[in-house]
Amino acid sequence: MKNSMQLKAIIKNVAKSKNISAQIVLQNYMLERLLERISSSRYQSNFILKGGFLIASIVGLDTRATMDMDGTIKGLKVNAESISNMLNDVCGTEM
Repeated sequence: MKNSMQLKAIIKNVAKSKNISAQIVLQNYMLERLLERISSSRYQSNFILKGGFLIASIVGLDTRATMDMDGTIKGLKVNAESISNMLNDVCGTEM
């Protein structure tokens, strides 16, 4: 992706072709990019994806009702500092 205008155009085109909201396309894109970063990070074996986003990714639903990602953290302390450190590290992962 070269710039934000290109991303907006792609999202608009995908939304139009699938007859769904551009907001849903954008949210799915952002969650998928976060998952890509998690899977490329040192935390890949500590995060377990579950719930609606997992099911939607398996069966290909584009218009599911919930727009969040459910997960479980294993093998790490779950407190504000450790979660903040993990998210900062994951979000800093180059793709």
